[in-house]
This record gives sequence, structure tokens and C-alpha cells, in this order.
Amino acid sequence: MSSNGLHELNANFSVDTKLCKIRQWLSAPDPSTNYQKALKLRQAETGLWFLESNEYTRWKNNATSPFWLYGIPGCGKTILSSTILQNVLQHCQDDPGKVAVYYFFDFNDKQKQDPEKMLCSLLCQLSQQCIKIPPSLETLFSSCESGQRQPSTHGFLETLRQMILDLPQVYVLLDALDECILRADLMDMLETMAGWRLQNLHLLVTSRRERDIEDSLETFVDNQHIICLQSTVVDKDIQQYVRQRLSDDKRLTKWKRDATIMGDIEAALMDGAKGM
Repeated sequence: MSSNGLHELNANFSVDTKLCKIRQWLSAPDPSTNYQKALKLRQAETGLWFLESNEYTRWKNNATSPFWLYGIPGCGKTILSSTILQNVLQHCQDDPGKVAVYYFFDFNDKQKQDPEKMLCSLLCQLSQQCIKIPPSLETLFSSCESGQRQPSTHGFLETLRQMILDLPQVYVLLDALDECILRADLMDMLETMAGWRLQNLHLLVTSRRERDIEDSLETFVDNQHIICLQSTVVDKDIQQYVRQRLSDDKRLTKWKRDATIMGDIEAALMDGAKGM
């Protein structure tokens, strides 16, 4: 190997080692576990009412207003989030100019209830999709004595802004804002991000309709990008799920020859679901 090749190999090793240290310092929880779990629970062909909507197509192709999807507990927000995320990842897959990052807040995981951990995760995911260490992230790391201390929230946010600016198109999906324990801090972060008015940032969030969340999001999300996951919207998804379960459930085999009984069962389940 030539001296130039050896020098390049050592330089790459040094960069990889430093990037590994930075990611360890960020100590970001892994949101892919939530994504994969929700994706497994999805019934095929559900969520198409949103994926095929004009509003979503415009949001995906142009950095318009952020999207806010809200609904009651059990209406399938996280399942829909995983469906949207899968579609966005496919949209970005063959285009190096498009990057998708995401986060799932989670009542069952204390680490995933912290809004600063969300920022750490977004920074970590963005860094994984860069060829070299983003200068703003390297600067943040160095300013914290090479990882000996944690930066301020402002430091995290400013680094995130710079990293987004350095990329052509960035998609950010955040699920279950209501499962964050420091919601006031989270809302401040989202308001700050919206205030950047970046032309390459596509932001989508989901949550329950809580007053503090609503008051905050309504200040920067256009009305046409606020969608309630009420029963009239998700009824087709519920029907698709019910029919599939009725078809697959071996305990109902003896009734499958009677279309009337199967229809009655489906109608009862649909009526009792009430959007859940």
C-alpha cells in the first residue's frame, strides 16, 4: 500500500473513531424498536386514506406547514406513524439528497420520555447518514470538552438546525408527543424548530388532543394540516382489520358459511369500535 493510501486509511479510521465517541456521548435511545413493533401490528392496506391524500403528497414533495395528526387513545396513531414513516423512508431510499429521521415517545420507556433524548436521537440519526462528521456536531462535541459534559438545549437545537441546513431535504417524524414527561420543554423545542422556517424541513407529529399541545401547535400548523383521527376517517382501516381477523380466526370457522352471521359480527365490532 502506498503512503498516500495508508494516510487515507488512518484518517478514515480516526474519523470513524471520533464519530463513534460522539454517538456514545449523545447516548441516544433507539427509536427503531418502536417503529418495527408498530409496523408488525399494521394491517395491510390500512392508512392509505392518508398516504394517498393531496395534502400528504404536497407535504412530502414540498416543505409546507408541519402536519399534526391527533386522536383518542387506541385510534391507531402510532400504527399510522409507522405506516407514514415506512412510506417516507421509501421516498428517501434512492435519493441521497433526502434524509428521514424519527422518534417515538413511549410511556413504557423512561429514556424515551425525555425531549432532550429526542434531540440526541435526531442528531445521531442525521450523523449516520453523512459521509463525514458534520462540522456543527463536531464543534458541539469539542465545545463540551470532547464529551466530558452535556450542552445546553440551545446548543442541541442550534446544531440540529445547522445539520438540517447542510442537507437538501430532511423529514422529521415525531410520534406520541403526549407521552413526553417534559411537555412544556418539548413544545418550546418544536416552536423553535418551526420558527427556523427552513425550506427543506418536513415535520410531522402525532399526539392525543391535549390542551397544552393544541395551544402550541396551532400557532405554527396550518388548519388544513391538522387532522383528527376520528371514526369517520379511520372506519375503513378498522373494517379492513376486522374483516381480516374474522377471515383468519379459526374459532369462527363454523360460522364462515353463514354470510348473515359474519355480517352481524362485523357490524357489531365496527359499531363497538367507535374509532378505536
